[in-house]
Amino acid sequence: MKLFQAYKFLAVLLLMIFPSGCDKMIYDDLSECPQGVNFAFYTQTPCESGPSYPEAIKQVRVFAFDENEVLAEEYAGTDVALSADYLLKTPFYKVGKFTFVAWGGEDLSTYDFSQFTRGTTTKQQMFLSMKKQAGKVSTHPLPLYYGASPEPLVITDRTNLGSIFDLVSFNMQELTNRIRFTIHGLSKEDTYNVVITDDNGNYDFNANYAPDSRFDYTNPVRRDGDMLKADFTVMKLAEGRDTRFTLTNTTTGKVIYSADLVDDIIMYRGDSGEPPYRLECDHDFNIIIVFEPNPEAQTTYMLTSIIVNDWNVVKRPVILG
Repeated sequence: MKLFQAYKFLAVLLLMIFPSGCDKMIYDDLSECPQGVNFAFYTQTPCESGPSYPEAIKQVRVFAFDENEVLAEEYAGTDVALSADYLLKTPFYKVGKFTFVAWGGEDLSTYDFSQFTRGTTTKQQMFLSMKKQAGKVSTHPLPLYYGASPEPLVITDRTNLGSIFDLVSFNMQELTNRIRFTIHGLSKEDTYNVVITDDNGNYDFNANYAPDSRFDYTNPVRRDGDMLKADFTVMKLAEGRDTRFTLTNTTTGKVIYSADLVDDIIMYRGDSGEPPYRLECDHDFNIIIVFEPNPEAQTTYMLTSIIVNDWNVVKRPVILG
């Protein structure tokens, strides 16, 4: 028993003096030492001076591509809680030059990833799509973020170098937008519907728009006293794409107001000049639309103002047909 205790004490002492791991001072053969790449995630828009760590990113998927942009490997992280210290640790070790793409969000199963095969599928053949049914999105898309490695990672033969783990950091940019409409001045006797129409449901692995058919974002309009309210989450927004906002009186079947949500409302510069927000920086928009009855035709309305995030976008009466 005393001999056993002596051996046990010696083993503990050696571990204290020589910690476990791959070290040339301890091991002659370092070929079995673990290698890999660790991935870090943060977000910093062009309008921000430092990084932040969105709570909405609870899952990540990282894709590695070789110098010919062929898929080399994929890794997933679940139960993610981003912070300055969080790392997705992976055993990725292949000699060559590699780039990386990351998708992150609250629940990535709500999006479809195109079929892929490691060693065969190229980056150009890979897509992400928002799930739709019958050309409509009746629920809010969950938050979605995208990041790409800022530069290629060159991995050399490290057989005799011990354990080395490279670090790749992703600046995750949000592709989803939350919009709340508050509408004043419409008849309390009628019911109304708001629809946003776009073709922004598909993306390539550079987060650029991929071909898609136009579809409708729908969500019930609720009445709050004299106001109507409707909340939407929509995908990536950009100018010049005719993201169509349509407000309809469902009692009469008549369209009250139809406009390009981005060019004519959010980013409209005609009355007030350059807005104090940017699509690449801001993803939450509170839009107030005020109507008044048209004194010359009681069946139509005048659009008297639109306010986006406290910015007076439109501040003059516009007669609607």
